[in-house]
Amino acid sequence: MFVMLNAFVSDDALSGLLNLDLSFLNSMWFVWINMVFIIFVLAWLLYKPLLNFLENRRERIKNEIESAAENFRKSEEAKATYDAKLSGIARERDEILDTAKKTAQAQETEIIAAAKNEAGLIMERARRDIEQEREKARDEMRRQIVQVSALMAERLMGGQLTADGATRDRLLNQAIAELGAVEWKS
Repeated sequence: MFVMLNAFVSDDALSGLLNLDLSFLNSMWFVWINMVFIIFVLAWLLYKPLLNFLENRRERIKNEIESAAENFRKSEEAKATYDAKLSGIARERDEILDTAKKTAQAQETEIIAAAKNEAGLIMERARRDIEQEREKARDEMRRQIVQVSALMAERLMGGQLTADGATRDRLLNQAIAELGAVEWKS
């Protein structure tokens, strides 16, 4: 490789490149001093803004981490509240259903009792109506028996009852009294 480089560059140039002569060292010294000076000047000019930028960035990142932690804590609290409300809703639902069942059972019992009471009243009314009808039938039968008896007695006595109204009334009342003493069997 050195041979190839030798073909392109002359020997004098090659020896000048590899030799560290005084002019080269002076120019290097000057470059180093300038570079150090530029570094100090840039450090003096840019160090504080760079530190401020880094500090601001550090604070922003710290605030974002704290904000994220706070948001996470709030979301955990909201989740716990939500879970508590859900369990409260389930408990409330069960209580409402139990109350509704108890109310329905109470209403059912009340309706059944009212129906039984009404059925009892209807049966009692029917018994009274039947008893009234029996009494009416007995009274009607008594009247008919009295009329038949009066007709038979009138025929037997041969018309004497029609002339004397007081005798007829007395005999009728006596027959009714005797019939009232008789027990009717249904």
